[in-house]
Amino acid sequence: KLVVGDADGTLYIFNENQYGYHSDKYAGHPDAINAMIAVTDNVLITACEDGILRAVHLFPHRFVGQVGHHEGNMPIEKLDVNADGDIIASSGHDNKVKFWNISYLENMDYTKKRKPVLQAPGQKRKKMSEAMDKEKEFQLPSSGRVNRKEFFQGFES
Repeated sequence: KLVVGDADGTLYIFNENQYGYHSDKYAGHPDAINAMIAVTDNVLITACEDGILRAVHLFPHRFVGQVGHHEGNMPIEKLDVNADGDIIASSGHDNKVKFWNISYLENMDYTKKRKPVLQAPGQKRKKMSEAMDKEKEFQLPSSGRVNRKEFFQGFES
């Protein structure tokens, strides 16, 4: 399979030796897909114009979650992966190179639909749907909001 991202946020999937027309398409990114890198046979990391790195599962089509983000919603231009395949680097218009530990993606259970959302007592239905919408793209362990202190733990000083 060959996967191509375009300026409207759609991933197009082509079969080998059948490049005349795409075999499948996967919409859902809010903006242009500037770069992507394969992590497993079915999981890609996409780098987008909105400054967010997303993990995408191809079969079945769904967003796994946010791997990380660059400050100020600045576009991400490049992605690369280390030789072991467990750390990716991203560079963006915020003039920073960021490193993300993605080793957990190989062992993740992809049968889960999404994180559970607990409705608080007395929470109105509209608030519940807003909370569920926010959970659609939850933070993965590599996101700076979850494990920033643990990221460099394995490196020697």
